[in-house]
Amino acid sequence: MNTATAQPTAAQLAAYLGQWMAVDEQVAAPLLRHLRPCRYERGEHFFQIGDAVDELVLLRDGLVRSYYLHDDREVNLRLLSAPAAAMPYNSYLTQTPADESLQAMTAVEGYRVRFRAFCREQPGLLAETMQRKLAERHFLALQRRLRMLQSRSAAQRYAFFLAHMEPEIIAGTPAYQVASYLGITPESLSRVKVDLEKYQGGPAPPEAG
Repeated sequence: MNTATAQPTAAQLAAYLGQWMAVDEQVAAPLLRHLRPCRYERGEHFFQIGDAVDELVLLRDGLVRSYYLHDDREVNLRLLSAPAAAMPYNSYLTQTPADESLQAMTAVEGYRVRFRAFCREQPGLLAETMQRKLAERHFLALQRRLRMLQSRSAAQRYAFFLAHMEPEIIAGTPAYQVASYLGITPESLSRVKVDLEKYQGGPAPPEAG
């Protein structure tokens, strides 16, 4: 991890957090003491399986994947694009070692936050709101993947992906990482893409179930 931009001002931090919640400079200011700018290069990990999870990374720019191991194979659980909060949330919540890793898929810049310490030392509106927003966004991300996995075919899963994921993720995620997220092989995804090209100027591709 490298230090990226300068430490933000309270106004800059409030503007960043304002993408999710109503917060002013006075409310945001105490978080500055628990925050430092950070930069991760492509392929670098924020968290790895087994880590203690007391921090989070607020993404200002870049793409991140969350994955776990199944039979020694990496399986993508979530794909994130800025702005977002990146952490192994389940492990943070249960105070157990991380059971997933978070890795930069592109160069990433953001803020690394000592979040547990902040919530303990500065209880109040901002800590409560951030914890609630974290829970909501984590739930929605997992629900989205569960709905996608309930689709029966590779074509339906990819159609769901195209319909519901952020444009930055669709455009910037390597195909083999998309295939892992969809629970299909890269070869299957390649065939689906070829089939979709045949629909150009013709019938619409299959809808996700």
